[in-house]
Amino acid sequence: MNWKKTVSFICAVSVMGVSLAGCGDNSQSTKGKGNADGESKENDGGVSGTLTIWEHGYGFEASLQQIIEGFQKKYQDVEVEYEIKDGDNYYSLLSTAIQSGEGPDIFWTNGTATANMKDYVSNEVCMDLTDKVDYSLFGEDAMKLTEVDGKNYSVPWLTMDTRAVYYNKDIFEENGWEVPEKFSEFEELLEKIKKAGYTPISLSGVNVYSLLFTFEPILSAMDVEYTKGLSDYSVKATDKPAADALNKMLEWADKGYFGDNWLGVADNNAQTLAFTSGEAVMDIAGSWEAATISENNPDLNYGAFEIPSEEGIRGMVGTPANGFSVNTATENEAAAVAFMNYCASLDAQTVWVQSQGAVSASDEIEASTEIAKEISESGAGNIYTSWQSVLVNHSTDGTAVSLWDEDFTKIFSGDITVEEFMDNISKVMQ
Repeated sequence: MNWKKTVSFICAVSVMGVSLAGCGDNSQSTKGKGNADGESKENDGGVSGTLTIWEHGYGFEASLQQIIEGFQKKYQDVEVEYEIKDGDNYYSLLSTAIQSGEGPDIFWTNGTATANMKDYVSNEVCMDLTDKVDYSLFGEDAMKLTEVDGKNYSVPWLTMDTRAVYYNKDIFEENGWEVPEKFSEFEELLEKIKKAGYTPISLSGVNVYSLLFTFEPILSAMDVEYTKGLSDYSVKATDKPAADALNKMLEWADKGYFGDNWLGVADNNAQTLAFTSGEAVMDIAGSWEAATISENNPDLNYGAFEIPSEEGIRGMVGTPANGFSVNTATENEAAAVAFMNYCASLDAQTVWVQSQGAVSASDEIEASTEIAKEISESGAGNIYTSWQSVLVNHSTDGTAVSLWDEDFTKIFSGDITVEEFMDNISKVMQ
């Protein structure tokens, strides 16, 4: 294979819940020549040269390798280098590299799910791909991640980044518990689990994303119509239903449904460990956490479901995942655009979704794991916009997400009230 890798270790935990990086700045680079399987070139159009790609987490490395291999079956004369920048420092490292003229040709961003790609677009860092990439495979939800001012600046992945309730099937069976069909039944189940001597829900009360990924499914179950309204902003992020869901979480905390020491659970990894060790019966977390759960305890018999509304309606909060953008300063635009078009193909998207063991955001791509299929089936085809995405897309000055990041955990530590939090956010929202 005609690619090499550079792996960079950063001492930080990724904000999106992917793996921990090791400490130090250890790097290794390997480089091969030609295509290992000896296959002939296919439609390479004479494209050659080199590309450097930056990815933001080790959990995506194996998938990226497969994408590169598929790309090089068509473009054997393109040498591809990739670097994994795992941790909270990803965007600062990327910005520094771009400003110094050493930025990668292709790099990952959250798309419009956060403000970073918009900032890069405004600073003319991201290439306009609108007329360069075939986006015919993608639906409206996926395309929203790519679009700034009517133009497209990235290629999404058709993995559905959603949230789900993971549950220990063996403990459920031993106690005669069933997956609830109504929100009131879910609350009754929490009380039963507590009385049985278990922690009902594993949760880190100090990790902003762990709290978010629990809050959003509770919100969608408590008020389906409000959650639907977030999509077109016909309702506000700070309206009463959102406050009610936060107060419901505080109520559950007071009842002990998150355990006695939930404010001392340091991070997402500790939260997952409490579930995989059997201390907690359920864990509300991102769909991507299924891989970590299985790695922590390969023998764990677990399933997943979405919290139902009182009317029995279920849905998945989230969006397809964003992928890569192209640096406007690339010296090999032809190869970069060719790579992006390959990423936009059904072949590449299928490889990415299935190698990630992810929930599929496309009817044309079947999920590769039983747990991903279980989440998809429980969602019943209903997809709800992330509450956090609304903060990103409808903030008057772009500071709503920063305020949320700084203050969300303070609600649960008792430093501010729900009302104070919502009031602060509302001041910077449209």
